[in-house]
Amino acid sequence: MCKHKWQQIFEESLLGGSFPTGWQCKDCGTYISQDRIGPNGLDGVDSGEKVLHGPHGVRSRTSGGKTYSKQILHRDGRLEIVP
Repeated sequence: MCKHKWQQIFEESLLGGSFPTGWQCKDCGTYISQDRIGPNGLDGVDSGEKVLHGPHGVRSRTSGGKTYSKQILHRDGRLEIVP
């Protein structure tokens, strides 16, 4: 049984900005859509990480022009860009 360690998942909008889509466990990969979270929240702990995916899961570009499949903002403030 996995003690879930959740990271919040966001998707970049085609028109700019981003929106939360759900939460994914860093250890087992379980995904829970934002609209499926009940009043008791999620079982496990919040890793403090936020993950941004490109629009509809495709690659996108950072403001500096670097192509990415996802960007991970770690709890310590470090930004990891995954090509």
